[in-house]
Amino acid sequence: MKVLLLTPPLLQPNTPYAATPLLTAWLRSQGHDAVQADLSIELLLKFFSKEGLRALFQALKPVEEAAGFLEQADEYLETIEPVIAFLQGKTEFLDCDLPEGPYLARGLDQEEVLGWGFREVSPDDQDRYLASLYLDDVAEAFKLADPHFGFSRYAEQISASVLSFGALRDEVVTASLFSNELIGLTDQVMNRHQPEMVALTIPFPGCLVGALTIAKRIKQTCPKTIIVLGGGYVNTELRELTDPEIFDFVDYICLDSGMTPLLRIANHAPPVRTFVREEGNVRFCEDDTRLVLHNDLPASVFDGLPLEDYFGMFEVLNPVTRLWSDGRWNKLVLAHGCCWGRCAFCDTSVDYICRYDPATPATICDWMESMMADSDFNGFHFVDEAMPPDLIDGLCDEIVKRDLDVEWWGNIRFEKRLSKALIQKMATAGCLAVTGGLETCCERTLQLMRKGITVEGAEKVLWDFAEAGIMTHAYLMYGFPTQTLDETFQGLEIVRQLVERGVLHSAFWHRFALTAHSEIARAPEQFSIRLLPEERTGFARNEIPFDGGFDYDLNKIGGALRRATYNYQLGLGLDLPVEHWREV
Repeated sequence: MKVLLLTPPLLQPNTPYAATPLLTAWLRSQGHDAVQADLSIELLLKFFSKEGLRALFQALKPVEEAAGFLEQADEYLETIEPVIAFLQGKTEFLDCDLPEGPYLARGLDQEEVLGWGFREVSPDDQDRYLASLYLDDVAEAFKLADPHFGFSRYAEQISASVLSFGALRDEVVTASLFSNELIGLTDQVMNRHQPEMVALTIPFPGCLVGALTIAKRIKQTCPKTIIVLGGGYVNTELRELTDPEIFDFVDYICLDSGMTPLLRIANHAPPVRTFVREEGNVRFCEDDTRLVLHNDLPASVFDGLPLEDYFGMFEVLNPVTRLWSDGRWNKLVLAHGCCWGRCAFCDTSVDYICRYDPATPATICDWMESMMADSDFNGFHFVDEAMPPDLIDGLCDEIVKRDLDVEWWGNIRFEKRLSKALIQKMATAGCLAVTGGLETCCERTLQLMRKGITVEGAEKVLWDFAEAGIMTHAYLMYGFPTQTLDETFQGLEIVRQLVERGVLHSAFWHRFALTAHSEIARAPEQFSIRLLPEERTGFARNEIPFDGGFDYDLNKIGGALRRATYNYQLGLGLDLPVEHWREV
């Protein structure tokens, strides 16, 4: 079967998402004619061009708030394509004067106060920083024309909070700059490939409206084409699907690892782990228990993706935060599932967490060598839930044995199995940075959530990473059940000390969300929370409303934590008591 695998908009523009390269390779290995395209990067490049800006200016003419932007229309037309070419690495220098919008002006103001040397930023990176802020200004102008627009997401707030499909249908059928351009790109890619089946991955809520817009257009123009949905959003939020209305847009919705479900559909075999509509009702085709072992997968392939056209963004002057949005990374999964899989707040009942299935170090290095030859890039982002220490150990040995010239980073757990010797080995094998959850930074709540780490143990691991020259980022959590205000600011004090000592380089506070597939949702009484009435419509279900009995304003505290940590990362406010941020 001729199968087209599509990444819908919008995602970060610096590197291809991992799903279609792997699924394309898998379907080819099984004898199918699989091709891929990334409509997210294609749409962004369409917007950030002279043609895209002219369409934007036309749409903004009646918008009063856009007057300042429109006054600089000629300057933006002259600079937009040189900026994109520079961020793509196609030109060596940014040889143009940029018009100052709010983001660029604030960036210049900050640097006037702090000085370019405060992060030892090179002249090239100074230009990348300013060019990125310039694009943020253009993105804000697009938002005036279409409030749902975001640089790496579209209608995310609606998609993340919507319960019924009806609200989404309204968004998909509404004409906008986004939908008009996306429909044109959909027609082009369908005419180019003429597939019998189209598979759309939806990794995040910010891709949902884009995916449905593509599906709707294909149904209108190529009604015989089979349309399949899958991906992280589907696996998490549509597991209890009973509303048949979405099947006006698609034919199949696959859960969990997509290899077997896609192959069965392509082979015209009875589907497994898949939702279908039959006689007006939704039916889930049960799993036949046959799974593709992670070690048996082929290396991802990149043909069909415009690798030379992806562009990085350097909006925050932090070397770790930059990794997500800048640089070209080959995304790779070392092991299916999580090697720990016990955190009470996590979706531990879902396949992509609970079923742990690692590849061998030799297989992973085979994949890396193949992907480097295919992409001409030697950087890797291991996108595991948490890279297993034992597997990292063997992988580092294999990288050194093969003398691979690679750079890599990924998510870990700050646990005692990450010994000083292993961390030094990681540095030797090309590890640049690690990210991991410190969560509440409080022994009591870490134990309650079954995180499997201690504050003391995590601090030691962070010290060892710093000594090895590996950068670190911490995911932090506030609003966890039973977490007191004092515990929250005690956690902030630990973060302040770690940053001041130079062992933690980046961090971000996330508000706790109670998800339907977590242990806490299954046993709320053990965590002293009360579930609130929940509307169930048969479409999306993920975050569950609850009463945690907090005697403080979580929104206010979350803002204080983020302001403090942002300043810490700039080297500011480290001499202030953490109580200072309660009043700011």
